[in-house]
Formats: sequence, structure tokens, C-alpha cells
Amino acid sequence: MKSPAAPKKTFRLLVLAATLLAAPCGLHADVFSIWPFGGGSAGKGGVSDDLSAESAEDTLATMLDATQFWSEKVTVNGRNMTMKISMSDQPLSLVRASVLKLFPSAQVAGNESSLLMKRPLDDGTTQRIFLLQLRGMNPLLQFTTVLPKDMPKECPAALWPADFPVVSGAANFSLMNFPNRGSYFGTYAVANSEIAPVMDDLAAKIKSAGWGPATMEHADLFEGAGEVFMKKDPDALLLFGIVRDAAGSVQVSFYTRKLK
Repeated sequence: MKSPAAPKKTFRLLVLAATLLAAPCGLHADVFSIWPFGGGSAGKGGVSDDLSAESAEDTLATMLDATQFWSEKVTVNGRNMTMKISMSDQPLSLVRASVLKLFPSAQVAGNESSLLMKRPLDDGTTQRIFLLQLRGMNPLLQFTTVLPKDMPKECPAALWPADFPVVSGAANFSLMNFPNRGSYFGTYAVANSEIAPVMDDLAAKIKSAGWGPATMEHADLFEGAGEVFMKKDPDALLLFGIVRDAAGSVQVSFYTRKLK
């Protein structure tokens, strides 16, 4: 079985992928590393572009000299789509202006290490392209997907996994399902709350369901990083992360996967 460090790296990648799929484009630029629930401002270019999703991906790949290394079917809030991840050796700081020129009509948000673009397409769907280059990290990562026009804003209650406990006051539920690997990534928000009581409630509920903590990070309320849990018969992994945003809401994220 892998050490807790390896699952956390996987969890981080999935959080970033989830940002692309579920984040409203008008999000604060400093919350790309969590599943955002709103707020912030976005820019918009001055002229229209009519590139199809496929043409946009091909043109951007050529510009960035990017190589696709992952494509997977995913379901978000009950709607099916495909996520693609590519990587490039080009630094974001040098390609940002060219990328924005390529998509002049896209809504954009970003910071020095990331750029999120939202492009409405002629058929009513929405293409999202998320470029990320963490400090000291190479290569540049590109997450691309097309969201259906009937994309639900929240996960239907019937689809919420039983392994994801819900605390009192939770709202804004979103769920990403990776059917090919038997894993889920879900989030919700608890308004006007603090990390300590939410984390204690979650830890108690998860452990009462038979999960055993692999570390003791849930006791570190200053960091608020969350915890890694394991379960036997069948072997499975569960992670939860928790942060408090500037609006006073506690944001809770879960990831679970069967290991066999």
C-alpha cells in the first residue's frame, strides 16, 4: 500500500482538475488550488472568436508545443464529459499574452501561476481551459474540457456517495465521478462556520464508518489540511481537505477510491 504522501499528490491533481470543471469563471484568482464556490472578478476580451473546441485545443497545443498525456471520461453532477490534461515546457509568463490573444472573447481569471478561460460555443456548450504552472514546477499543465449546456449547478442528492459525510449547514454540493477508476471527488460549503468544529465532526463521522486515519493531520487546525483514511475489505482510500475562505465559509473536499 502506498504511503500517505503519494495519495496526497493524486488528491492535489484531482483538486486542480475539479477547479477546471466546476469553478465559476468569476472566481478569486487566489483560490485556484481549491474547489471554488464563487466570488471575484473576470476579464473579457474585446472581439469574438469562433474556434470550435477541437480547433481551439489543436491551435493551443501547437502554440504551447504541448503533449497530451491523459484523457478520461468523467461525470460532473450527473453529466458526462471528457477531461484532457496536457503538458508543455513553455513558461506561463511568456505565453500568457499569446493565449489571451488566441481567445479574445473568452472570460478569463488568473494569477501569476494560473489562467482559467471560459468559452461559450455555438452549440450551447462551454469549453474551459485551465493553465497551471506552480512556483518551481515544470512543466506547464493544461486541463481542457467541454461542459454540456444543461450542466447542473449542484450535485443531485441521489448521486451523493454514502462515504462522503455531510455536516449541518452544508450547501453548494458538487461531485466529480471517475467511472473508469471507481473514484469520486466531491465538495460542499458550510457558511458562517469555523474549521475546528467542522473538522471534528467530519473526522468522527468518517471514523465511525470504519475508516482508519493514516496520519493525524486532522488535529492540526492551524494548517487545516485534512486527513488521509484507509479501509479494508475492500481496500479503499479516503481523503478530505478543509479550508476557510474570506467570506467565512468552510470549504470541504473529499476524494475516495477503491484500491483493488
